[in-house]
Amino acid sequence: MSLLDAFILGLIQGLTEFLPVSSDGHLALAENLLGLRASGELTGIFLDVAVHVATLAAIVIAFRAPLLELAGGVLRGDKRAWRDVGLYVIASVPTAVVGLAFRHQIEALYTSLLFVGAAFLAMGAILWTTRTRMGGTKERPSPATAVWIGLGQAAAIAPAISRSGCTITAAVWGGMDPVKAANFSFVLGVPAIAGAALLESKDIAHGIHQVGVAPVAVAFVTAFVSGLFAIGLLRRFLRARAFHRFAPYLWVLGTVTLVLWGLRR
Repeated sequence: MSLLDAFILGLIQGLTEFLPVSSDGHLALAENLLGLRASGELTGIFLDVAVHVATLAAIVIAFRAPLLELAGGVLRGDKRAWRDVGLYVIASVPTAVVGLAFRHQIEALYTSLLFVGAAFLAMGAILWTTRTRMGGTKERPSPATAVWIGLGQAAAIAPAISRSGCTITAAVWGGMDPVKAANFSFVLGVPAIAGAALLESKDIAHGIHQVGVAPVAVAFVTAFVSGLFAIGLLRRFLRARAFHRFAPYLWVLGTVTLVLWGLRR
């Protein structure tokens, strides 16, 4: 893999991990267009996991306030903090079940432009439903809403289904304040991303050998820096109650992806 390819993939990951447009879908599309999967330059989803770890670092820095508040409350034995932990556990269960049970089937979807294109269109429709639902004031989800958030995160294991898009949409439909919904979404993402990296850890040595140390480093740093920028942009959209404005972009991207699929048949 060239350093330019690594930079492009890292930039795509960083900009799209936090915006509700699906980093996995963009990576799958870019990797197909660049011919990386077809040429064997990627070991499964190894590089995808590497850049996800970079954005995990960005999450820890950008959302350090809610993370430290939760950790401090747990250490003090605060009941509210422990209730929040329970909500995160509830929302994490669907992801763990789907990720472990359907890991290989989901990985195969990355090579399907038909699935990626259709999923982009569906994701746009999901975001569009938030245009009249952004006035919530709740600081945390109810247990029922936490289940829906978890189901959204589980669905987002598939490419082109946005984790932030599904989880924030479920949260605002449950009456949460949009910015608080983002806080919950990304704190929830910490164990999910860490778990995905752990599952791929056995392939680290082979993956680095095949992709190259320098390309992995370039992709990692690029994803980290661009991820911090994207978090700030997302917060501005949420404060402006403009989450649904990402939908037209996804509809255009989905249509273009399906056209590419049709041309390659």
